[in-house]
Amino acid sequence: MTLSDLLHFARTFILPCLIGAAGGLAFEALGLPAAWLSGSLVAVTIAAFSGLEVKVPGWMTSAMFLLMGTVMGSAVTPDTLRLMLSWPISMGGLLILVPAIVGGIGLYLVRVEGYSRSTAFYASIPGAMNYVMALTLGSKADARSVVVVQSFRLVLLVAALPGFLSLAGLGTVVIKPPPAGPIAWWDFPLLFVLSFSCGLGMERLRVPGGATVGAMMASAVLHATGLVTALVPQPLTIFAFITMGVLIAGRFAGTSLIELRMLLRPSVGAFLVGTGVTIVVAAAVAFLAGLPLGKVILAYAPGGIEAMAILAFVLDMDPAFVSAHHIVRFVGIAVLLPFAARLILGPEDRV
Repeated sequence: MTLSDLLHFARTFILPCLIGAAGGLAFEALGLPAAWLSGSLVAVTIAAFSGLEVKVPGWMTSAMFLLMGTVMGSAVTPDTLRLMLSWPISMGGLLILVPAIVGGIGLYLVRVEGYSRSTAFYASIPGAMNYVMALTLGSKADARSVVVVQSFRLVLLVAALPGFLSLAGLGTVVIKPPPAGPIAWWDFPLLFVLSFSCGLGMERLRVPGGATVGAMMASAVLHATGLVTALVPQPLTIFAFITMGVLIAGRFAGTSLIELRMLLRPSVGAFLVGTGVTIVVAAAVAFLAGLPLGKVILAYAPGGIEAMAILAFVLDMDPAFVSAHHIVRFVGIAVLLPFAARLILGPEDRV
């Protein structure tokens, strides 16, 4: 690596991380929920709109996803297996949720914001952003509008949802302290080797959110069975939260303030419509299944697998449950979206 490469790395990654750490520290001092993640996200997003170049290296992204999966797996307990009996009802709710979100946001963007049907359709898909963008680029939709509306929705979810759930009394912020008592010498090697290996394997198999999901599964098995009692050190967990905030905020790098002003109202409107639909459907499912409302809202929130699972962890809301629902939604979208696009938009939408 040359000196120029090192300087570029410092400017585009180390500096945003320092800004993110300052934002997280400020949010922590204010007592805000999910402070290190939300504070980093907000601070670096503002910096990105001000012209800061943000770029998280690919190897660092993979490492953070593996680390976060390992952290979240420690929240799984034997009681989680009992609670899985209620999952089929909430999984079934996805059949109502996804069409309702797409219909609600799409209708708003067409009728209120004057978007084309194609742009509104792709901008309304909840989650699976990379896959959605691949299809968008082969359609007549305005790709820039789609990526900004999708990205802004994720930023607002991560920044606002913890506060909403905490104010509504639906979640409590938890960063687990190190366990009391002795830790076996093999705990950390076993935890990291198995978690990272499983995460990399899942990623190689192209499982949605594979790095995070695989690491979480391995960590969950180790902790639930008592083979490992050690938790990821808190400073390392906080660094992962900060980096995740930088990673999400980096989506806005290169977006000018003029573009932001043009797309701000559609983005906020789409977020409010999608969130409103999510809360209504989640409330009905939570009542029928006897599940905590906050947990169902996070499982249904139209964001990415990794970001929503991390929020579930810091809000103590069963990240395994939340991740499972986002994976099912992702797979459903991946399988059905091309057919839905052809049915709704017609074959003439493809370029």
